[in-house]
Amino acid sequence: MNRIAQGLVLVLLGAAALTATVPTNMYLNWVKPAFGPFLIAAGVTMAVLGVWLVIAELRGEAEEHAHHAHTGDDEAVAEAYVHGGDHGHDHSRAPRVAWLLLLPVLAVFVVAPPALGSYAVQSTASESAAPPRPEGRSGQFDDGLEEAAEGEVVPLELRQFVMRAWIDEDRALAGRTVELTGFAVPADDGEGWYLARLQMACCAADAVVNKVLITDGAVPEADSWWTVRGTWVEPEGELYDVNEHRFTVTELEEVTDPPDPYE
Repeated sequence: MNRIAQGLVLVLLGAAALTATVPTNMYLNWVKPAFGPFLIAAGVTMAVLGVWLVIAELRGEAEEHAHHAHTGDDEAVAEAYVHGGDHGHDHSRAPRVAWLLLLPVLAVFVVAPPALGSYAVQSTASESAAPPRPEGRSGQFDDGLEEAAEGEVVPLELRQFVMRAWIDEDRALAGRTVELTGFAVPADDGEGWYLARLQMACCAADAVVNKVLITDGAVPEADSWWTVRGTWVEPEGELYDVNEHRFTVTELEEVTDPPDPYE
């Protein structure tokens, strides 16, 4: 890979980063929205550096040809012998492994990996791990459930619902109608399906699963998105010992994929 090829690879990498962020929200399939400005800055920087490298290399080649034409072939050969004592090694070339940098470009322009979905959920452990046991209730919930009027349908993120179902010792979810949105995941045993959503702290690699089991009605197509309204199936015994949260559906509606598929 010579200098011009290196510059073109940088331009393509920059174009891939910008394509996934500026005209589309494709980057949300892999990282959190907060990383958007950093990806744009990185894309612009790589594209500018790549163009600069190509222009500098072409200008250098043009000046070298002009110099050789001016000094003559014999003198040019002697000059190359004196100043180019590297025994034929061209240090302007990068190792062949550098071509692997084109893989992210192919991923964006050709493959465009989608967001994680039902396959990722089914590939994880069948039971979600409980969060660390809290020492107190203060500041644990950010869902507005307790502030909502009695009988009001309360929209919750799946992570909020699961957190309540696991650690709210007052069981404020009991009897309340809530609204959840997520994608469908068929249960392995064929009994019902899961409404699931992936929650990530940084990128898709650290995503964790939040899900509830629904046994009402037919099983939707995997990875289709749904908004469901219904109530929590209150378990017996200690909440923290529950391995699978259940939900009774009163209404459901198929919806389009959200721009940001993660919570």
